[in-house]
Amino acid sequence: MLEKLSRALQKVWLRECHKRGNRPMDDFYDTDIGVQTSDILILPSSFLGTLWSELQKVGNDDCRRIMFTCGHTVGQSLSANYAGMGTDDLDMILNQAWAEAGLGHLFVLDSNPDKVIVKLENLLEVAIIGADKNCDFTAGCLSGVLEGLLQQPYSVVEEMVGEETRLFKFDKK
Repeated sequence: MLEKLSRALQKVWLRECHKRGNRPMDDFYDTDIGVQTSDILILPSSFLGTLWSELQKVGNDDCRRIMFTCGHTVGQSLSANYAGMGTDDLDMILNQAWAEAGLGHLFVLDSNPDKVIVKLENLLEVAIIGADKNCDFTAGCLSGVLEGLLQQPYSVVEEMVGEETRLFKFDKK
């Protein structure tokens, strides 16, 4: 199983590198803060679709779990930029972090740290994998952001509200 997954990820990476002309990602230097940010990897949105397609070959349940885990990792990294801001204005912090992700438009409906509810519109993941599929990468990303900010794990339930709209309910575990 692990070998199949490893091969699937290698195929995705090689396919995306080929699209970029086989140029390696250069390290970035952020002049605003004066540090090198080599831990940032910028990928085209098509990478998400390619990853999803390749993971379908290992099975739907495994695909969903892996997409969630990948999103969760991205979310935790995003939250690191906002960890020192406190949680008094969770709505504002979530919106800022989500804008940085660029995965859709976020609306916080309930910012109670025990039960956070957000609505997302114009989701990139829906545009890539289809409106009838779960947005596991997005759910993982949001969960990672919340866990990073609030330092507690969350369970998440996704509801399909419209073709490009999802409602995510996060409950403190």
